[in-house]
Amino acid sequence: MRILDAAVMCFAADSDASMDDVAKAAGVVRRTVYAHFPNREALVEGIVDDASTALAEALDHPEPDDPAVALAVVALRTWPIGDRYRVLLSFARKEMGEQRIAELVSPVRSRVLGHVERGLAQGQLSDYLPAPVLVGMMEGLTMATLEQANLGLVDDSGDTIVLGNLVLGGVSPDRAPGILAEARRWLQAAARQGLAEAGSGDGGTEPR
Repeated sequence: MRILDAAVMCFAADSDASMDDVAKAAGVVRRTVYAHFPNREALVEGIVDDASTALAEALDHPEPDDPAVALAVVALRTWPIGDRYRVLLSFARKEMGEQRIAELVSPVRSRVLGHVERGLAQGQLSDYLPAPVLVGMMEGLTMATLEQANLGLVDDSGDTIVLGNLVLGGVSPDRAPGILAEARRWLQAAARQGLAEAGSGDGGTEPR
């Protein structure tokens, strides 16, 4: 929706942006914004709902069997969404509370926890900490990296968070770049297969 796109842009530039500012950025009159979102709180909630839908769509795909590569794939798929909606970190916590943000990232947390538990069971990740603690640290690192992106200190397409999460999970720093490269190759193969299936009209699954 054009209004939500405008709101993300406005709040990224100024967390105190008004509904009038959003209307101007969207190229609509003020009453059009209020017809969809009766107040600022509803508009912020609309952005959160939009981000939640995008995350759900990003997770609605097969993932590699290798848990370390799967961790990297999840991060690469969800980073663009986090990058787009990182404005939420600057003001939605204050306006909506920590619990709403926790609900937003819950599906990603559950998916990552599953991969970490498999990685621990297979000996690919280190058991120096329990899986839920490792996942909490990975989530914290992701949030911190998004904050750094807000400051213009991170501008890659997910590499930083993938490497950080892998190292947190116990992957050696010299091995982590290879896993990142493998994840990118897997995603490229999945995209090619998806295009081929769309062209032929056949169903199927992504590479495993």
